[in-house]
Amino acid sequence: MNNRFTKIVVTLATVTGISFSAGQVSADSINAAPQANGQAQGEAKVEKRLDKVEKKTDAIQSELEAIEGSIEGPPITVDEVQLYKEYLDKLESLLNRLNAADNHLDAVTKKMENQDASIEETEAEINDIRTSILEVKETIQSIFAEQMSSTGVVPDGLEEAEDPTYEVGSQAIIKADHMPGMYGAEATIAGAFDTVAYSVTYYPTTGGDPVENHKWVIHEELEGPGEAPLEPGTEVTLDADHMKGMDGATAVIESAEDTTVYMLDFTTTTGEKVENHKWVTESELSPVE
Repeated sequence: MNNRFTKIVVTLATVTGISFSAGQVSADSINAAPQANGQAQGEAKVEKRLDKVEKKTDAIQSELEAIEGSIEGPPITVDEVQLYKEYLDKLESLLNRLNAADNHLDAVTKKMENQDASIEETEAEINDIRTSILEVKETIQSIFAEQMSSTGVVPDGLEEAEDPTYEVGSQAIIKADHMPGMYGAEATIAGAFDTVAYSVTYYPTTGGDPVENHKWVIHEELEGPGEAPLEPGTEVTLDADHMKGMDGATAVIESAEDTTVYMLDFTTTTGEKVENHKWVTESELSPVE
């Protein structure tokens, strides 16, 4: 190898980073640059996917805050009962979306060689949101349970049943769904009374649309009702506070049922305790098997 050729090779080696060892040319430094570039591109893709996860969790958090901010404690109106039932469905949907975001995050994490702080922060945020969703669900279910409970005081003139099908202290299964969490719950009979139970349409004192076919208002919960039973179409004034906007409201009798009504203690199907719930008719109970 002449001196001129040697100088050219040495110069090229200096420029390109090629090294010579025992007569062999090593290209490690040539491959290093593309590898570094590929790693940077991979990290950028991971960051982009992580950003998508964060946007999903932010949207869920925003919807959750909107629900939480609109909830009021008992007493609640019939319209609010319906709204809160819709909220429970919405919260279940938010949980499903959050689980999907969590799965997405797991997939992103597997593509990263080292888990950085941003991953841990997103995981913590998802767990916090999940806890908040469950707390809001519990709050709504507690509101329903409190709404269904009463002091146990009964109207003047209401007579205890002499021979009820379900005796005080016995158990029965609720077959009514007046409120969420009732149907299928096992109840203890807290009181049994012979009366006329009415289905009524009433006009809430809080305003809004009339509440149709509300069950049940008993004869003794009407202002100056006269002799029972009242005929369908009779206009009455309610003296009952089962729901917000009910006490003092004008109502129309839809149907009348001469029956035994029961006051119940029970735990809802979602685990909330209810005491002295008014009223369930005999046909809305079944024996415990």
